[in-house]
Amino acid sequence: MTIIDRSAEPLTVYRRSWGDEEVFLTEMDRIFGHCWQFLAHDSEIPDPGDYVTRKMGRDRVIVARGEDGEIRVFLNTCRHRGVPLCRADEGNSSHYRCSYHGWTYTNTGELRGVTYQPDVYGKNFDKSKFSLFEPAQVDSVCGLIFATWDPEAPTLADYLGDAAWYLQAIVGKFDGGMEVAGTPVRNIVRANWKTEGENLSGDGYHTMITHATALELGLFATPKDLEKLSDVVNPRFTGRTVDCGNGHTVRAQRLPVEVEGRKFWGYPEDMWEQFERNLTPEQADLMSCLSVNHGSIFPNMSFIENFKTNVDGPDLHARYIRITIRYPISATHSEQVWFFLQPRNADPEWCRLSSLAYLRTNGPSGMFELDDTENFVGISEASVGDYARTKPVDYLGGLHHKLTPPEVGWPGRVVDGDRTEHTLRAFHRRWNELMKVDEAATPSIEV
Repeated sequence: MTIIDRSAEPLTVYRRSWGDEEVFLTEMDRIFGHCWQFLAHDSEIPDPGDYVTRKMGRDRVIVARGEDGEIRVFLNTCRHRGVPLCRADEGNSSHYRCSYHGWTYTNTGELRGVTYQPDVYGKNFDKSKFSLFEPAQVDSVCGLIFATWDPEAPTLADYLGDAAWYLQAIVGKFDGGMEVAGTPVRNIVRANWKTEGENLSGDGYHTMITHATALELGLFATPKDLEKLSDVVNPRFTGRTVDCGNGHTVRAQRLPVEVEGRKFWGYPEDMWEQFERNLTPEQADLMSCLSVNHGSIFPNMSFIENFKTNVDGPDLHARYIRITIRYPISATHSEQVWFFLQPRNADPEWCRLSSLAYLRTNGPSGMFELDDTENFVGISEASVGDYARTKPVDYLGGLHHKLTPPEVGWPGRVVDGDRTEHTLRAFHRRWNELMKVDEAATPSIEV
C-alpha cells in the first residue's frame, strides 16, 4: 500500500541562523543547556582513574572512571577560583589538584584536600559542600556516553527514542563491542556548528556534485565492482531517510544489487554470523548490502558507516565507522572531534584496510571531508552579511516522497527517497521547537 506523508510541509530558515551571535547565545542556553550531548566512548576510559576531557556546549568537562569503576562527568573547574583541573586531553589519576591554590579532589568528585586549611578557613571548614559540579544526568547506550545539564530532561532512552535502534545496528553488532582506535583528532572549523550536522542528518542530494572527484578516482563502487558482488545490478542506488523524532535522523543507502540472503560486504565473512545473532532481522536487513549509513543525534553528534571498494588493491573492500561531535565556539566557528571506531579483536589486516579507507575519505583530512568543509565554511561566511542574513533558505526537497510501508520494520518516519531534505527539515524543526520559547525570542527561523 502506498502511503503519502501528509505531515510533510515546506520549511523556511533565515540565514542569520548560521552566523548571528545573538542567535548563537540563545542556542547555548536553550539547546546546549537542556539537550543530552555525546561525550565519549567507554573504551577511552577502561580502567579506574582513566579520564578524557571534552565539552558540553562551551563548558569543559572531565569524563572519568572513578576508583569504584563508575563513570562520572565533572565540570573542569576548581570550586575555589575556577581554574581548570585537567589540562591534558586524556590521562589517569586518582586525584585532581588545582594548579592555583592546590585544592585536591578525588576522581569521584569529592574535595579531599584544602591547602593551609586551618590558617585560611579554620578547622571546621566543611569540604563536603564543595564537591565538583556535575551534570544533572549521565547515561550510556552501546558504550556511547551522554550527559545533560537539565535535571528535568527525559531519560537518555526516551531522548534517543527510535534513533537508538539505528545506533545499535551500527555499533552493537559485534560480539566484543567496539573501541576507539587511537586518540580522537580535534580541529577548528570556520563554520557554524549546525552545518555538518544538517548535512550528515541525511543529505544524499549533494553527493555526486560535491564529491564528483571522488567518483572519478574510484572511491565509489563502479558497475564493474558491483558485478563482482552480484549477478544482478540495478540501474540506480536505493536509499531511505528517517526522522527519528527529537531532531535525530538517519539516511541509509543500499548498494544497487540483488542477492539471496544477507551480505555484509566490507567485513570479513567470518564476522557475518555474529551480525545475524546480535541484530534483529530488520536491523540485519538495514546493514545488508549497505553502501552508507549516516545520521545525526541532535544537537551536535553525527555518525557514519561507509563501504569502500578497492581500498589497497583490487577487490579489497572495507567498511569503517566514525563518530564526530561539534563544539560551538561562536556563530561562525566550531571545534570538531573525530572518533574512529573498530571492533575489538578484529582481524589486523581488515583493520588496516578499514583505517586506510577512513583516512582517505571521511577522516579529518579525507577527500570527502575537505569537499564538504569548503561548503560548510561558505555557508557561514555567506550568512553574516547585513542583507544576506535576512534572506531565507527553503527546504522543499522530497516533499513528494512517500512513506515506507510499516511492514519494513524500521522505526521512525521512514521515507523512500535518497535525494531529499526530509531529515534536514526534521533537524531544523527540532531546533525551532527548542529555540522558540516565545514568538519574540527567535526571529531567525520561520515555519
